[in-house]
Amino acid sequence: MSLSICCDFDGTICIPDSSEYLLEKFGLPGWKELDDAVWRGEITEREAFARQVSLLRVSWEEARSALHSGVRIREGFSDFMSFCRAGGIPLAILSSGLRELIDELLSRAGVSGIPVHSHQARIEGDHWTLIPWTGRRLAEHCSHCKCAYVVAEREAGKRVVYIGDGYTDLCPVQQADFVFATGRLADECRRKKQTFFPFDSFRDVEDKLVEHFHNIEQDPGR
Repeated sequence: MSLSICCDFDGTICIPDSSEYLLEKFGLPGWKELDDAVWRGEITEREAFARQVSLLRVSWEEARSALHSGVRIREGFSDFMSFCRAGGIPLAILSSGLRELIDELLSRAGVSGIPVHSHQARIEGDHWTLIPWTGRRLAEHCSHCKCAYVVAEREAGKRVVYIGDGYTDLCPVQQADFVFATGRLADECRRKKQTFFPFDSFRDVEDKLVEHFHNIEQDPGR
């Protein structure tokens, strides 16, 4: 049975969360309260994120500059991508963030060729509007139903490795065969007694995959 790797972006591939970073710097008041309300179950993440994006007040050029100075790609990701390609393991980014931010950060890091499933934004001056992801849904509470992608991969006969850190990863990790978690997702997995592997860098993920799937080869020069 072949592997399929599904990876969150914000807080997982990039540090910190790119949307939250821009909201911290350029968002109108109230965005953080929406985040807290989601975790308390008072509002859906789907509704909250659309409202949060609408609170941004920043031009694209200012946003790009801020991303370059304050957001980085997690250590080891570029090598991890090469590892996946060398092993013929498909890697897809499943994000509840914005494609414009993802593309900007990956391009700056010299990373390309990874399928990205995410929202987009319409930016008019310094006003932002969410253009929601569209696709198969298994539930309505999250803006991007990542579970649908994971389930489809499993239905295709693949063993799914899921890597994430946050709220919209809570559902798909329940469907995955192997889970790598950091941040608040790791806390929730511990609380729910769900098996997962913690990680700090993508080298940790690569090492654990090689340990469990011995037919995967690492680059000896790494």
